[in-house]
Formats: sequence, C-alpha cells, structure tokens
Amino acid sequence: MRIVRRAWNWALSRSLRRLADAHRHFGNLYANRQEHWAAVENYTRALALDPGYAEAYYSRGVLYWRELAQPERAVQDLTRAVELEPARVGAYLNRGLAYKLTHEPDRAIADFERYLTEGTDEFWLETVRRQLAELEQESGPTKAQNAPS
Repeated sequence: MRIVRRAWNWALSRSLRRLADAHRHFGNLYANRQEHWAAVENYTRALALDPGYAEAYYSRGVLYWRELAQPERAVQDLTRAVELEPARVGAYLNRGLAYKLTHEPDRAIADFERYLTEGTDEFWLETVRRQLAELEQESGPTKAQNAPS
C-alpha cells in the first residue's frame, strides 16, 4: 500500500507542476501576478507530496525572485534545489541573481563563479560575466577575473 501511495504522490506532484507551469506561462504572457501566485501554490502543493522534487523548488525559486520580487524566498528554494541536485547549474545562476537582489555580493559572486565553471549556455555565461563585472565595480575584482588567462 505504501508503494501505491508513493507512486500516486509522485504522479500527482508532477501533474501539479505541469499546472503550475501553465499558470506561470499565463502569468508571463499577461503579466498577471495572480497567475504567478497560483503557480507558486501549485509548486508548493507538489512539494508537499514530494519534498525531494528539485525541479519544483527550482521553478518556484525563479518565480519568487524574477516575477514576485521576493529574493529571500528564492534563495531558500534555489538552495534546496542545489542540495537535492548539485549539478543543476541553472540554480547557481538564479540564486546568484537573487543574492544580488538581497545585497549579498560575496554569495552572488560565489554562485556566478560556480556557473562560469560548470555552465555551458553561452548566452547565460555572458550574462554571468556582465553580472560579475557589475559586482566588481561595486566591490572590487573577483577570483575569476583575477585568474591568469
């Protein structure tokens, strides 16, 4: 019976995530904060069923910092996503952006540097380089920028 319940919770959590993704899409399409909050609610419900669901933590974390101006909550979710899946490099990028918004430049720099070493998407790598340059102007050079070429 436990196996059936776990399988049911797993399937239901994935369905809730798809529903959350739909709300997120419409929130982005129409700039509707209620849709974004509906997405957060569905991600939260998915996580209640499956607390190890890294993708739901990641998606909810991105929503918190980017769409709902709640970077502290984003940091919590993105940290959990990284704990569950350390190879999820997009979480480092997004957590770095959230740290930047919470005025924690050292933590932002650490996450951006991690993304530089593991990320592969050239668009986001360039974005991270720009973010590091901005932080350097504010606080001094970073390790990645001091490294020999």
